[in-house]
Amino acid sequence: MNMKCPICEVELTRVRYQGFPVFHCGQCHGYLVSRQRMESIRRSYVRPVEELKQETLEHHHDDTGRVLRCPGCRKRMRKQSLKPPASFNLDLCDACRFVWLDGGELARLQLARRIDPQGREAAELQRRYLEMSPKRRAQLEQNIAKLPESLPDGDDPGGGPWGADVWASALTALWPGLRLP
Repeated sequence: MNMKCPICEVELTRVRYQGFPVFHCGQCHGYLVSRQRMESIRRSYVRPVEELKQETLEHHHDDTGRVLRCPGCRKRMRKQSLKPPASFNLDLCDACRFVWLDGGELARLQLARRIDPQGREAAELQRRYLEMSPKRRAQLEQNIAKLPESLPDGDDPGGGPWGADVWASALTALWPGLRLP
């Protein structure tokens, strides 16, 4: 599938970004990724912070104000503003679920995750999990499998320090490929 960059019309190249296949523009350094893959990359802690900062600084481009056309289906993409600390606009295709990230934005997305309190907590859980012995990991996985699918009536899934969002961050940090409903 030949796709062109929505910014500069150069043909996109299929590359690997932190082990994930993505499409890249060698001219403006933007990336086209599926939404699911973008989330996996965002939650990845493969690259050191200094490398992410360097990529952000070297390849930063201002957000384009114009509406872009999706390289996959050529339909109009919509803009979605990300809250601080990321603070930039994503270009989303609702038809084929691609996301366009301007140069430096994929690294910025990861940096924002790392400075967010939940992101730091998820990184610590992931580090601890990786340091566990195989026996202890298996034990943890068995215990997690025994957890109920939902909370009993009356319990607030978003309340307290262990709300649903914290559990989701923790579980996906421990198992980056895990898909939660």
